[in-house]
Amino acid sequence: MRAYVAALALLLPLAACSSDPAAEPDAAPTPATPTAAAPTAAEPVWNPCEDLAAGPVGRALGADLTEETGTDDTPRCAFLPVEKGGPTLNVTYVWYAGGFEKAWAGMGQIEGRVTDVDIAGAANARLVVNARRGVVLVTGFVKTGDLIETVNAIQLAPYDRAAVVDATTEVMVTLSRHAPASEKAAASRG
Repeated sequence: MRAYVAALALLLPLAACSSDPAAEPDAAPTPATPTAAAPTAAEPVWNPCEDLAAGPVGRALGADLTEETGTDDTPRCAFLPVEKGGPTLNVTYVWYAGGFEKAWAGMGQIEGRVTDVDIAGAANARLVVNARRGVVLVTGFVKTGDLIETVNAIQLAPYDRAAVVDATTEVMVTLSRHAPASEKAAASRG
């Protein structure tokens, strides 16, 4: 549990919206870092924040949030609390042709309650909910084509577990609805 909380705590403020075009289909995807996502003039980086907004995400989480999309050199898709201790949500992604179950297996042991979710347009979707006395962590994975998007939400106590789960699921639905069909299509939107 501590490792999961620590990893998620580090992930939320530092996560980038990025892709890993060099990923081998037989290798499990690895998390990208903001510096790994630095675009070049010929290669714009798509950001899933294009299809999300702080107002609806904040209403779903029951708090005022600000949206941070980073810069061209360090893209990011994060919704951060206006008030200290409020909920945080971020989105990352990876292009991976190896399949959802292979990617899932490559993540190793994930602590929390795992549930498959039915989301229109998604080949696979899964939620991991880890609620403890002081914090609720919800991670959603949604796969459309070769795109796997990850939504991480965290809220400290007192928290509304159902609201965090619902908000994460709502973001996953939006991401699935607006997912680019390919990496090339994503680049043209970047």
